[in-house]
Amino acid sequence: MIKRLLFYFLCLFICSSVMADPADSSATITSSKNSYEFVYNKKSGRVEVKEILNTVYTSNNYMVKLPVAEIYNNDVTIDNVEARVDNRAVRDLNPTYSYYSADDVFFSDEKICYFPLFLSKKGTSGNVVFTESVDDPRYFTTIYFTDQFEVKQREVTIRIPRWMNAEIKEMNFGSYHIMRSKTYDSDSDEDIITYYIQNLPAMHREENSPGPTYIYPHLLVMCKSASVGGQSFKYFGSVADQYDWYRGLVKNMDNNNEVINTKAKELTAGLSTDIDKIKAIFYYVQDNIRYIAFEDGLAGFRPEKADEVLRKKYGDCKGMANLTRSLLKSSGFDARLCWLGTDHIAYDYNTPSLAVDNHMICGLIYKGKTIYLDATQTYLGMNDYAERIQGRQVLMEDGDKFILNRIPVEGASQNYDFEASKLSINGSSLTGGISHLWKGEDKEDVLIGVNSIKKENADEAMNRFLSNNNSDYLITNLKISSTTNPDKDFTANYNVEIKNGVSEFSKAYYVDFDLRKELLNSTIKIDERKHDFWFVHKINICKETELTLPANYKASGLPEALNIVNPDYEFHIQYVQSPGKLTYKKTLLVKNTHLPLAKFVQWNKDIEQLAKVYNETITLKPVSE
Repeated sequence: MIKRLLFYFLCLFICSSVMADPADSSATITSSKNSYEFVYNKKSGRVEVKEILNTVYTSNNYMVKLPVAEIYNNDVTIDNVEARVDNRAVRDLNPTYSYYSADDVFFSDEKICYFPLFLSKKGTSGNVVFTESVDDPRYFTTIYFTDQFEVKQREVTIRIPRWMNAEIKEMNFGSYHIMRSKTYDSDSDEDIITYYIQNLPAMHREENSPGPTYIYPHLLVMCKSASVGGQSFKYFGSVADQYDWYRGLVKNMDNNNEVINTKAKELTAGLSTDIDKIKAIFYYVQDNIRYIAFEDGLAGFRPEKADEVLRKKYGDCKGMANLTRSLLKSSGFDARLCWLGTDHIAYDYNTPSLAVDNHMICGLIYKGKTIYLDATQTYLGMNDYAERIQGRQVLMEDGDKFILNRIPVEGASQNYDFEASKLSINGSSLTGGISHLWKGEDKEDVLIGVNSIKKENADEAMNRFLSNNNSDYLITNLKISSTTNPDKDFTANYNVEIKNGVSEFSKAYYVDFDLRKELLNSTIKIDERKHDFWFVHKINICKETELTLPANYKASGLPEALNIVNPDYEFHIQYVQSPGKLTYKKTLLVKNTHLPLAKFVQWNKDIEQLAKVYNETITLKPVSE
């Protein structure tokens, strides 16, 4: 658990080498033919999408155990699975069908079908065919061309009857070798659109990368309407259609209002101001409802009843948003549900589709201003917004109408990591007092770590974090502020002895003023990195160390001040000498969390300058010299 805490604390600032998972080279997809066809099911009276996913894998090694998996959900069924190895049917094929989960937490109604495919020799060919049905065209949203393996050839065919109104948008084609053809089949009265793809590299997973919708070539399928079998079907021809569908899911939720009213009165009892009541409700949901689910735009759009979320003490973003809204409405406030896509998704509501959004929050209209309340961000205050939703388009309910707006974009000043140290030289040690203060998402990162650890281990973990796991950094009298109040900054104060913090030679002292050196190892390996680098959130680090100099000593040959300023980030370091004291001041700002490939070279040059200053050891000499 201590390792988990340290991960939360350090991952934001140490992007060294930009960790990447190498592409799987154990096999190659030598050919793939995927077909998609809209059909009218007379028996069910609905339009369905029939899919045949035919993939041929060739082993690049001996004894390859190929993991084959296909995701589906309550609106997608896997009708048949076939597998052949070197043209012979796999007789003992026994796919496992189960809920898709991680750490024993279900991911809504998403499910997975999986099995191992054994390719015994180098060059062995394995052919897998999935036959699937999508029972609602709204859930037929994207077709990706890339795979976890290199793709030599892929053919994607979409058959669209003239009675079906669907638009296909080509995304991220860039320099990929993709050809398109379109023909008309008069016998079936349908358009046949085919894409031919060659030599697609395997997906390259990297830390802090944009979501796949920004990176990989794919098709965004927007199903708008259909007229078949004497019926007319309306899907998502506009954002109004999409809202009407969402509205139908939430309009008649049978919340137990008596339970909600009782809880709202309990939470607001004795509070006189509206703001205090709003905070009491919002922070209750933050602190007491466990967020358990993650959804990526496909499954589970109906929120659970508010009283059920309250009873179970857990829910996904939809359930938490519904509970927040219900408690606020019960207390007389104008609270509404809001749909949005986090920055993981490249689209917005200009392309009506279920692929547009993956998140739900509560919007509160109060005194003419809209306040967005995301209870899944456990330790952010009411007016702080997580980087992942800042600037994102939001669809807010307004009765039978809707409101389109955007979440405010906050500057780096929302977050703050401040450290003030007052130190003195004591033999070979530095001793003194240190104060820390964290705001915004920096505070949230620290509190997630602190509150994820058993109380009896929290102090030890906090010591390890503050000392940067340095056994020579001895902390005493540690005092931290409340870990449960999102409105207030989080602080830590303590006394410290930094053993071996000073070297002495021939009457001179050598001191390293910066033990943390944030971003020191954050150069990017340009020859390895494939994608842009996205910081988790904006960075605003400010550190100030005041050292009391030994009597009759002065600093000798101080480094020149570092001042790197550009639109995306700033690095500032300077030493200020005053009578009897030497002060080290550092400010690191990352103002734009998206660092594109084109700026990697400059970033590396600036990090090298930062590292050069970090590596300077300060020399203190007698005034007489």
